[in-house]
Amino acid sequence: MDALCAEWEDDQRMNALFAPVRSKQVNPESWQSKINFWLNLIEKWCDANEVAMVDLSLLKKIFTRNGKSPHCLEDVLQEGVKSGDLAPSDAFLQSLSSAHQTWGAWMVGLGTGAIKKVGSNLLGYSASNFTVIKTTNKLRAKVEKELSLHENYISCRHSVILTEEQINAALGIVNHDGSRNYILQVLLADKKLIQFTTDNRTFYKLTTDKNTKKEFDEIDRGLIRLKTSIEHLELRSKQIEERHNKETSEVKRLMKEGKRTSAKACLRKAKRFEAQNSKVLEQVLGLETLFDELMSAESNNMLLDTYQTGLQTLKTMVNPDMLEKADNTMSELVELIDLNNEIADGLTIKDDSRDEELDKELEMLAKESDENIKTPSTKIEGGDPLIQNALNQLDDLNLDDLDPLIATQATDAKNKVHAS
Repeated sequence: MDALCAEWEDDQRMNALFAPVRSKQVNPESWQSKINFWLNLIEKWCDANEVAMVDLSLLKKIFTRNGKSPHCLEDVLQEGVKSGDLAPSDAFLQSLSSAHQTWGAWMVGLGTGAIKKVGSNLLGYSASNFTVIKTTNKLRAKVEKELSLHENYISCRHSVILTEEQINAALGIVNHDGSRNYILQVLLADKKLIQFTTDNRTFYKLTTDKNTKKEFDEIDRGLIRLKTSIEHLELRSKQIEERHNKETSEVKRLMKEGKRTSAKACLRKAKRFEAQNSKVLEQVLGLETLFDELMSAESNNMLLDTYQTGLQTLKTMVNPDMLEKADNTMSELVELIDLNNEIADGLTIKDDSRDEELDKELEMLAKESDENIKTPSTKIEGGDPLIQNALNQLDDLNLDDLDPLIATQATDAKNKVHAS
């Protein structure tokens, strides 16, 4: 209790809180503070222990301190009901069944007289169990989340069908035994779960759409019977296969022992089991095909509804007048764009006065570029002075002076050849 209440070890404070509640008129703030303390502590304890319902005897037991229990718990329960933090458990379930009203709205609908009657019943202990509303809602959300994670027995369009074993497994997430059963009652009262029995088995229909009718119909019954029939035949096939394997093993054993007649009899049994299993598997295949067709029809209905919804939406958004409006809009847009371009051209300032000067400058730049290409520089920055001097001499060399010499040498060479 120390972890839930920091004041639990404060004797002076707790003695005041354990005392009977005085008249509210004497000190309204102190009275309200005391009521709120116990209501908050009750809720904290229920959250920590996952307890959805409490009664007076349980509260006295868990809040016993130094051999004493609080003397104000009856008043706390009564005020908790009035404030909507607590509710008589039976009345809370009844409120969920009344057109899905909340506990507070249901109490308001009953009127002031009914609230006073509930208060008097509390003092007379006619309501033995009280639901802690916030804790119950938390546990309910926890169970619903767990149900959503479980593999469904049958998945339909707006609902799923679960077995009793699957429901119990999901409820197992709640630690308190009594709370597990009560959360199930809450889900049933709120029509979140629909319980039904068929072929001596209990199933639950979990609705996933608030607008879907929450009833168990013949379609659900037919799907369940198909599913259970398939499971029964699969179990039957497994049993027959086990007997077939057993007889086959017996045949091998008898053949090793030389008992040919007995082995032949066992082989006949094995063949009979094999034939039976083949028939059962054919039946399973037929039922599975029918089941798949039903689920496919369900998917087709969902697809058709989707198309119809899309069609209705398009009808509200698209109408024949939009085509003419679109043409007019585009024509007007083109005209405005052309007009804007003309305005832009009219506002552009053209300067032709310097065109001739610019052309001359461009020609000069072009000539300089050509000269640089024809007479590339042979200067090597940072190179050897001897190499640079040789390059400069090559640049100054007049190749025209070499032409006669080259021609004379060529003529002398020819004459020598003829002479020889």
